Amino acid sequence: MAKSIVKAIKLVALALLFVSGIVSCEGDLEDVGVGIVDNGLFETQEFSSNVKAYNQNDLEVKANRLGQYLLGIYKNNDFGSLDASIVGQAAFLSTINFGTDPAIDSVVLNIPYLATRDAEDNEDGSPKWELDSIFGDQSTEYTLSVYELNTYLNTLDPENPGEELDYYSDETYLFKPTALYSGAFKPNKNDTISIIQRKEIIIDEDTMEHDADTIKESNSAPSIKLPLNTQFFEDNFLTNPEVFESQAAFIEFFNGLYLQASKINPTDDTSIMALEFQRSKMIIYYTNTVGEERTKQTANFYFNNVNNNTYIRDYTDSKAKPFLDAPNTIDGDTRLFLNGAAGSVALVDLFVDEDLDEIRSKNWLINEANLILYLDESADLSILPERLFLYNYEDETQIADVVLGSEIFGGYLERDEDGNPWRYKMKITNYISRILKEDDPTELKQLAIKVMNASDIPNEILDLEVQDYSWTPKGIIVHGSNSENAEKRLKLELVYSEKK
Repeated sequence: MAKSIVKAIKLVALALLFVSGIVSCEGDLEDVGVGIVDNGLFETQEFSSNVKAYNQNDLEVKANRLGQYLLGIYKNNDFGSLDASIVGQAAFLSTINFGTDPAIDSVVLNIPYLATRDAEDNEDGSPKWELDSIFGDQSTEYTLSVYELNTYLNTLDPENPGEELDYYSDETYLFKPTALYSGAFKPNKNDTISIIQRKEIIIDEDTMEHDADTIKESNSAPSIKLPLNTQFFEDNFLTNPEVFESQAAFIEFFNGLYLQASKINPTDDTSIMALEFQRSKMIIYYTNTVGEERTKQTANFYFNNVNNNTYIRDYTDSKAKPFLDAPNTIDGDTRLFLNGAAGSVALVDLFVDEDLDEIRSKNWLINEANLILYLDESADLSILPERLFLYNYEDETQIADVVLGSEIFGGYLERDEDGNPWRYKMKITNYISRILKEDDPTELKQLAIKVMNASDIPNEILDLEVQDYSWTPKGIIVHGSNSENAEKRLKLELVYSEKK
């Protein structure tokens, strides 16, 4: 708790300094700007400053309370393979009572895809869907298995009971060896309906035809539907009614589910998908006796409490491996490998071999400052991120330009005149202006460049802490600060004004 309090105090103090620095800096620039306009005493010049950047393997990231959860196996030549599993704690909204003489018909784990509805429907009038955020070969099957979790998932941190517990992508979990489901799987955009056979309700005595329910989501969107072992739930859920009297008792009794993907053939190129697993549910379809009749019932269990992703990376035979195993921390790397989901980042030192005091004494007015990264010509563009992010690596805090306006900061992928991916440009004018102030300059710190995650953008001006999340598997190779192509080396490019 003490550590958390100290961190909070530091962030508050940093925020106050940050805001006061912005106000002071803006005031200084405003005064200088008046002089430029009125007197014409300044001329514009350009300056290119050396930068040192090298690769850093990001071994773990926070992997609970995510916007999206990854599931599957994906491999490419640039970054090797990524194996993603999901851990989920099941919970119910209200007390469950299976009633008199219950019998389970079916148990289905329903996981919605990320999908977009097409403007045009199918010929039969049914909605047409396209699956989003799936990377790799969607046509190749892999084995998808679901196990009973054998690790209790705490909601609160045992060392700091007033705080939620963080889970990380390199956590290991125990699970029961017998799978509740295991079968060949590949993404299917037409998976929109479940047929539930009600084995205890007969609708035709002559043919012994049983009743069946056709289940479709209200929005008719596709979802993964995995039939779990009904005998397990008969033996465990129906014979222990006392565990459903409270949420705590149930979670202690049934820790949750562990979802794992594995290749059918080791050489297969398979896929990985992003899912909003927190919208998933486990549905128990059962029949009980009400009065003198057998009646169809359902019990829903949700996964909106504690979920976690695990990422296993294997860089064997990838382009990234030699750079991550032995980054050139002295001279900088020739190539930078930027990849999300506990992948890799680039650490950046600005003003290498520059005399900062001398530059500050010139009292430059910084009109624009940019870090520009050029794509490596051999990079795999199939998982190309549309945006990169820059932050203070030493303090894990935002830089001024991002807080003042992330759209101004940029970091977006730019394309050349032929429409081909070309470079990323990050505008850090305010940050550099504060570094180069002659009076009370901001201390120069090591920065980091990463694939942007949705959680990276601050919600308000005092939101300075960079969240340690990354759930996108996208990645790109760019020229480093020591590239053999001098024109495409990572540099800090300044446009400034000074007195004539």
